[in-house]
Amino acid sequence: MARSGGNPRPRLFRLYQSEALINRMGFNNAGAAALAARLQRYGTLPVPIGISLGKSRHVPLEDAIADYRASFRVLYPYGDYVAVNVSSPNTPGLRALQDRAHLEALLAALHDEARHLAPQHPRTPPPLLVKIAPDLEEQAMLDVLEVCQTHNVAGIIATNTTLRRDGLHPADAALAHQTGGLSGRPLTATALRVVQFISRETHGRLPIIGVGGIFTADDARRMFAAGASLVQVYTGFVYQGPRLVEEINRSLLQG
Repeated sequence: MARSGGNPRPRLFRLYQSEALINRMGFNNAGAAALAARLQRYGTLPVPIGISLGKSRHVPLEDAIADYRASFRVLYPYGDYVAVNVSSPNTPGLRALQDRAHLEALLAALHDEARHLAPQHPRTPPPLLVKIAPDLEEQAMLDVLEVCQTHNVAGIIATNTTLRRDGLHPADAALAHQTGGLSGRPLTATALRVVQFISRETHGRLPIIGVGGIFTADDARRMFAAGASLVQVYTGFVYQGPRLVEEINRSLLQG
């Protein structure tokens, strides 16, 4: 990913009554090389490191694969897994990469890059996981799953933020028009449905990281029951704080 300042500010909005966020960050970051240098300084860490790849907003769609490939090459030695983000609504053209032809070409390029890099590094190539949008129609989702299975993707991250504005509290109406992806409590039911759909259609053979509207240990349990292998929190973490992770883990240990 090339260095990017992201979208103009303001670009993050908290919808308190809805327990939601709207963000249009636009991948503000210092670039893949800066991240690689930082991770190299850190050395071996006691927790898994996931690296998210997405094309910069300054990169045209026709150059997207080269951009992903270049970032993957630089960061290859450092990630325990790589999230291939083709679903952010805040980067022009990015969601088009969920289309069958674009996704086929992208995954083929990343696997090809991994084959070239593997002999140079004394490590197993990092697993690739594809992060999808909650707004895909079922047929489009089936296309994504077929491509992912064909290319032996290690798993699916379901889901990214939504462009819909369903389920917002009336008190947050003044912010509902803000451009960007919605996350948090209004996404809970949709994320569950997507995880259930993926689990059913892949017969539970494709690992899923369930994301979206997880605010309690019970939310996490429902996500696991829907078919998730792991869960990821962001907006719930913002609202509930670090104790949310402890509560989820304690609940799982209690069985």
